[in-house]
Order: sequence, then C-alpha cells, then structure tokens
Amino acid sequence: MENISQPLETIAISLAISVPAYLRDHHVGGSVVLPAVEALQTVARSKPATWGADPCRQERAVFHHLLGIDARTGEIQALHEHARYADGRCLSRLTTLRSGLQMKFTRRMEHVSVFFMPEGLEEAGCGTDPPPDPAETIMPEGPTFTVSNSRLYDELVPFGPAYRNVRGDVLLAETGVSATVSGGDFPEAAGPLGSPFPLDAAMHAACAWGQRYRNRVVFPIGFDRREILAPTRAGETYPCRITPLPDDGAVLRFDVRLYGRDRRLVEVIRGLKMRDIFGGKLTPPAWVREGV
Repeated sequence: MENISQPLETIAISLAISVPAYLRDHHVGGSVVLPAVEALQTVARSKPATWGADPCRQERAVFHHLLGIDARTGEIQALHEHARYADGRCLSRLTTLRSGLQMKFTRRMEHVSVFFMPEGLEEAGCGTDPPPDPAETIMPEGPTFTVSNSRLYDELVPFGPAYRNVRGDVLLAETGVSATVSGGDFPEAAGPLGSPFPLDAAMHAACAWGQRYRNRVVFPIGFDRREILAPTRAGETYPCRITPLPDDGAVLRFDVRLYGRDRRLVEVIRGLKMRDIFGGKLTPPAWVREGV
C-alpha cells in the first residue's frame, strides 16, 4: 500500500470483550487465546458507523500478538484505536494494557490491525479477479492425501469442540486444499462479518497443508485482502478451496475461497499469511509429512 497521510480523525474506544464458554475451546500452546477471526469481528462491531468504510472489505490485516485469556475472567478489557483517512479508509487496532513483573511497568500491546476500505478504493494489485468456475476449482489437481476431520483435530490442530468446524475429510495436494467448513453451532458469535468459524476452519486446513508439505506447524499472522460477499451463518456449511502461493521466506501464503450452497463465492481471502510462531517447538507427526 502506498504511504498515506496523517488521519483526519482518531478515536479510542474502551471495550469489554465478553468471553463466552465456547471461546475457551480455542487454545494454543496450552493457553486459551482470542482467535484472530474473533478479534476482527470485535473491531468490526465497534467501528463508528458514521465513519463509512465497509467492514466486509479488509486489507493489510496483521495479527501481531496472541491475546491470552485468563481462565478466571469473564471479559477482556481492551482498546479499539480507530483512525479515519481522507480517502475513506479506516485503520482499526485492537490493543490491551499489559503489566510487567510485580506491576513495575505497563505497556500497550497490539493484537490486530486492519484497514477497512470504502467501496471503489483498493490497494494496487489487490483487485478481485473474475470468480472462477467452482465446479472446476474446488478439487485440487494432482495426487491427494486425505486427512479425516477427527484426525485433523486430534493430532494436527488440537482445539476443543467449538472450534472443530472442518466437516468430513480434508484433501491435501501440492496444488491446494479442498475441505468443507461450517458456520459453527453458536449463532451469537455472528456479527458484521458473519460467522467467525468458517474462515477459522479454513485456516486449520491450511495449517494441515503446511504440516504435510513444509514440515511446519504454522499459525495465521495476517492477510493482504479479505472480501465478504455474503456473510456466512451458523449451521451452514461451505465448500472451501485453498491455493498455496509462493512462500515468502518462513511465511507460507495462501488464497482462500469459500462458496455457498449454490456454489457462488461468499468470501475471498487474498494472501493469507501463516508461519511458525513457536520457534519449532511444535512439530508435525510423522504420518502427515510427505516422504516420511
């Protein structure tokens, strides 16, 4: 994205993010953390309505630091820092205040940042291509490796029941991933971006691809662009096609497409970025790795 001038206006909105019971099924490295999709939903919900920009058109999302959830808390105190620019785009940042050892210092920790874009404005090179024919693109080309959803969640992406939203088998190939993802069982999780669960599940399938073809356990760290054409809903299922892009050093990159029952696109994510955030401490099991 080109350099942009100073914002016309900035505000900071104090938030108390509710922690429903299902959220505790999302745990990484032994700790419960706020999913990136929930963080995006939070800032979309609290964006000032009068500032324009479409929350369903997102660019340059970065997931900076995991937001841990204390087992004893029922809500998270956070700050939504929001900036509006002359061209209509808005930058949202979700932050929390963190205290150091024995409360000797505090600092603000940034967890997610994302640009919401107005209609007709887009970053150069990020325009939406004409939708491909889903009948030809859902299945990856070449030999496939099948992972059942039970094995995916028992051994590759060990989340609790609320975040086990890949339905049926995941088909992995060098050329891509085919899966069916669900809108989950919690309608209350829906917001301006639809249900958070289908994109979250698509990231699980992409993680499985990284474990097989790159021998790495990778987590989402951002994306270039996301366009929600029809918000997803609880109780619905969505065919999903994931296409690997050239790696960027240690970062794996993917395009993700979610389709509705009529096989029309409902959501497109360009340049999903994933990498190992635990320094190699998590390793894929031998059975999933190609050539082992």
